[in-house]
Amino acid sequence: MDAKEIISGYWDWRSQSYTNGSYGFEEEEKAVWKRELEPFLKNKGFRRVLDVGTGPGFMALILAEMGFDVTGVDISRGMIERARENALAMGLEVDFRHADGERLSFDDQSFDLLVNRHLLWTLPHPLEAVREWSRVLKDGGRILAIDGDWFDPSLSARIRRGISRAAARITSKNWPSIQSKFLDHYQGIREELPLFSQSKPERICSLFLEADLINVSFRHLEEVQKLHDKRGSVLSRLEYHEPTFLVMGDVVKREDRMR
Repeated sequence: MDAKEIISGYWDWRSQSYTNGSYGFEEEEKAVWKRELEPFLKNKGFRRVLDVGTGPGFMALILAEMGFDVTGVDISRGMIERARENALAMGLEVDFRHADGERLSFDDQSFDLLVNRHLLWTLPHPLEAVREWSRVLKDGGRILAIDGDWFDPSLSARIRRGISRAAARITSKNWPSIQSKFLDHYQGIREELPLFSQSKPERICSLFLEADLINVSFRHLEEVQKLHDKRGSVLSRLEYHEPTFLVMGDVVKREDRMR
């Protein structure tokens, strides 16, 4: 199997247990995310939003609650089914579709805003993906990429992950099978994923600039981190030591590209 088949196979399996949000999509967590997103959305006139790598629909459903017209895509059919179930349960209308986030079927300039969460590290071709995302955005459209430094190769990070996972194998019934399945799927393809161990905000900013985005910047999502520290376990705080971050980039207006 190629990398895409392996990735979709893993997330199909994970769709049965993957939590929609860190705490089951509780109101407190949704409110935190809405406050974190608002500065990047206000006064921009965005209407149509594409959530790439939507998973069980976490970001898509939050944005739908905020009043946007949202489409969500994912390479995993299992995740799309979960997202549709979540939308039905919440009484929200979101167009969820099975699709490869690196090769979108949408027409040029179909959306105002594109978001993704915890996606870039698992893409085989992140630069091509960002260029494809720019294609489906209107002039002046915006990309918001939310991620974390999940697989930092530094010694201190590897020690923290090792301690956390060793303890989780003892205390959690589900974690050993999840960790084993993850390694089975990703161990052989991690070298094909440029951001697997390089998912740092500075690296993603460089990627956005290489894809010709403008107004590129990043911000650590401190309120999300505070919630994680307050609600998460000691083990999760140990493993996910670095805060989640958001990288923003805007699409250059096409008339400006011709100058």
